[in-house]
Amino acid sequence: MNAVVLVVDKYSLDIHIHTLTAGVKYPVDYNNGKIYYKKEFFSILADLANIDKNTLVFFYKRRIDEPPDERGFIGIWKAREIENQIVIYEDLKEDIHWNNKYILSRCKKCGNTNEVVDDDKIKCSKCKIELGGHILPLRFPIEEYHIFKNYLDDNTAYIDITDSGRLSTLIFRKIYGAGRERSVNPILPEEAEKLKRLLQRVENEGRNQKILIENDKIKPFNPNLRKIKPIYEYLDFSKKYNLKIGRKLKEDQPLYYSNGKVLYETILEFWMVKKLKQNPKELMHLFQIPENEYIEWFANQVLFGIGGEKSDIIILTKNENHIRCRAIVIELKRDIVDKKACEQIKKYVYWIAQLVSSQVITTNPFTITPIIIGYEKSEDIGANQTYNFKIPYSQPLNVKVEPIRIYTYKVKNNEIHLLKML
Repeated sequence: MNAVVLVVDKYSLDIHIHTLTAGVKYPVDYNNGKIYYKKEFFSILADLANIDKNTLVFFYKRRIDEPPDERGFIGIWKAREIENQIVIYEDLKEDIHWNNKYILSRCKKCGNTNEVVDDDKIKCSKCKIELGGHILPLRFPIEEYHIFKNYLDDNTAYIDITDSGRLSTLIFRKIYGAGRERSVNPILPEEAEKLKRLLQRVENEGRNQKILIENDKIKPFNPNLRKIKPIYEYLDFSKKYNLKIGRKLKEDQPLYYSNGKVLYETILEFWMVKKLKQNPKELMHLFQIPENEYIEWFANQVLFGIGGEKSDIIILTKNENHIRCRAIVIELKRDIVDKKACEQIKKYVYWIAQLVSSQVITTNPFTITPIIIGYEKSEDIGANQTYNFKIPYSQPLNVKVEPIRIYTYKVKNNEIHLLKML
């Protein structure tokens, strides 16, 4: 199972859990009645593309004006199938209602898809009318899995050392910094297990406030599958979109230039997550991963450093004995893969190795496979060698770092093609 944490607040939590719908904000520009898609939009779609019928959903209620024991993690829900499929979709037409609370598709007065919170009220960022709920056009259905009703507070989750492990990727997002906060966060399997343990603990001890779930008022919202837009439609290279490129708004643009280079790096990110979800064996073969290994977990935009360092994509594999044995670290470059990019990924591997090995049993040695994908390869990159280092745990872990594998991409015949260069 993989797991995600979705950020909610006092305005949205009740309607999420009573309509069994998860919703995500919409990182787009709205101008003169038209939507322009920014590069961040495709990265959020990549987050959502990793969700399937086995995905566990935790909510994190962020604080607005509540006391400390009325905020924190709650769970656990699970992605819900409709007509035997997981539906992750955009809906710019239908609002969801429950007890005078709303998940909105857009502003009903001006059509804007952006909001602001002003004076403890949610308002349209354009016409400034009070909305009464968050604008969350990106959605997927959920169902109850194992509900822990007590809030798991931040101190117990992040500071208390009486439970093993830590929430590494999540705590890095708690630190202030541009681009760190996301409305949906994929988390490591061991982080999901820690959240389960801690939620059980605060429930057993009767700590913090309980969320109120009115079971007799739960009314699952089922979208009309004929009217919604599945998110994968935004990865159609044969179509044109209104896009924000830098500071410029451009209409009717394909997702790539005539030379086959994508407009945003995040389009590569979205494509890669979709590929890993739908056809992982093809990529594993292309990346020359041994056939006796299988994918345990993968995610995009994985934070691993206190300074906001992150990897575009990390893939974890297990061997035939079901032991974690490898981390594939992928960096994506819209343009050129140069010597600087290679040096950068080398600096990351020590910290990524700790991130994915410190809380679970792994093979010893553990393998790191660094991969860089870009439009073209710089001529100043020479051959590089395998090297090793040791992490001084109580039982030291030997880590083998394989030579960097470089691939170039090109959009051709409405598909991204990868070619190994080194």
